[in-house]
Amino acid sequence: MRAGALVLMAIAAVALAAPRASANGGAYIEFEGAHHLPGEQVTGTVYVSIPAGKMDLLERGPFYAFVLPSGTAIDPGRGLPAGAIRVGTFTIQQEKDQTELKVTFTVPQTEGDYYSFGLCNDPCTINGFGEPVSGVLSVVATEREAALLGDVSTLHSQLTGLKRELRKAEKSADEQLASVSDALEESEAGRQALTDRVSTLEQQVDVADAAAEEAVGRPLVHPWAAAAVAIGLIALAFAFAGRRRGRDVGDGSDDVVPERA
Repeated sequence: MRAGALVLMAIAAVALAAPRASANGGAYIEFEGAHHLPGEQVTGTVYVSIPAGKMDLLERGPFYAFVLPSGTAIDPGRGLPAGAIRVGTFTIQQEKDQTELKVTFTVPQTEGDYYSFGLCNDPCTINGFGEPVSGVLSVVATEREAALLGDVSTLHSQLTGLKRELRKAEKSADEQLASVSDALEESEAGRQALTDRVSTLEQQVDVADAAAEEAVGRPLVHPWAAAAVAIGLIALAFAFAGRRRGRDVGDGSDDVVPERA
């Protein structure tokens, strides 16, 4: 049960704590190491961009670091939340474009949990410089717990990466499926066009076959026309024969030699 609780704590901290600290546009305090034992020396660092009109806020220090109950934050208008523990004082180092604030402190003797971490002066009237300064401190009871929570964080990061890769793969698969679907639609349209063309050609062939069959079954010359032609040919033959006979008779009379007296 304790291991399960630690896993849930790790997942909640990784998924919710850091985004909440930076969701308000504030500056996030980063610590050396992910999880810390009570009595351990820890250094936290944050970089802030202070507007020119708010540079005078640095003169209202010193600025102290506070370990706060999980889920709470420093509200200058209301002061420190109940249970806040002051653990150190921030040093200020001015840089070219940013201001570095750093604090080294000893982790207080508290139960294992994720604690809010904040900055405020005394009295507590400033919790940032144009933007809130906050963080999350993970405190564990043993090194074994720290190692387990570290493994959980690593697995969580790997899972996040795998989910991202899965989304990319799904998107790529959807795009490929859409491309294949378009190609299939084009192929189906082409197949339908070919089918229609073949059907048209088959109809044309059927019409041509029917016309050929009709032409073969029909006589080339009508019987009455054939009879008329035959009669005409016979008459022409008789006429030609009579004419030739008359010519032969005429030629024979011319060949008779008259008798002498």
